[in-house]
Amino acid sequence: MAPKPTIYLFHGDDALSLEEAVDGLIKRQGDPANAAMNTQRFSTDSADLPDVAQACAALPFLADRRIVILKKAGRWAGDSDRWSRFQSLLETLPASTALVLIEPTLLSEKSALLKWAQAHPQASLVRSYATPQGGDFDRWLIQRCEAKGGSIEPAAAQLLAELVADDAERADQELAKVLDYVDYARPIRAEDIERLTAFHGQADVFEVVDALGKRDARTALARLQRLLEDEDAHYVFAMIIRQFRLLLRAREALDAGLAPAQTLSVHPVVIRKVTEQARNFSLDDLEKIYHRLMEIDLADKSSQTQLDTALVALVAAVAG
Repeated sequence: MAPKPTIYLFHGDDALSLEEAVDGLIKRQGDPANAAMNTQRFSTDSADLPDVAQACAALPFLADRRIVILKKAGRWAGDSDRWSRFQSLLETLPASTALVLIEPTLLSEKSALLKWAQAHPQASLVRSYATPQGGDFDRWLIQRCEAKGGSIEPAAAQLLAELVADDAERADQELAKVLDYVDYARPIRAEDIERLTAFHGQADVFEVVDALGKRDARTALARLQRLLEDEDAHYVFAMIIRQFRLLLRAREALDAGLAPAQTLSVHPVVIRKVTEQARNFSLDDLEKIYHRLMEIDLADKSSQTQLDTALVALVAAVAG
């Protein structure tokens, strides 16, 4: 039998799948109580290399292996001295330790950490977990529902994808809720999604955009503030970008004398609402707003602005 890897490199922006991959390793330890005693978690945000090295050197207790989980290990590859010491740790891990390296983004082929793992295939297992997009996300929802022991109609999967803005963790939570509602006795339908999830964030985005189209700054800012109180700013931002991308395409269709339904591959419920909202904006308005959203995205990724503050400023400027 081939020896088990000592390094597990899991990377990607699908946080749900990353966590499930780690949970799978832990569950294979057997008894949950023993597994908990033999599992330690670290992050390079707060841990030092000696702390991780000490945990990796410790012997397992009443188990075959210890599992040491380290988030954002790629940060240590950016410092030559620390990277050299980290490589020494990776190359000298005992067989009784499984070091799980979790990267919350997809690593590029230039990543020193990925290159190291690929150069040591006997010791390493590499898995990437990218969040599915578009039609792939719809299919992922259908497969996820089946894995939970239920089923969902394609139209319902498409609507749910729209409402959660392709957020896998949120979609999984909503699936569990709706499956309980139908008691696993029948497929989930679009009307079930509308009834149980329509006001989970996306409805507030519709209200923000409605107020923007009417140049009602007070209502738009109030709805945005409510969203930011209940949801992560990056999730809100993703939904707003998605909404204005749809509005832009709908406005282009209307100006070309076409029905938006001919150009938008989204659920009819969303098409109806987007079409109504697109009539409140000119194409020039939407292009300027979308361009500004892209500027905010770049500034956020380079840590040049606070995202929630930038969103409030955008709404105030558009509706003012």
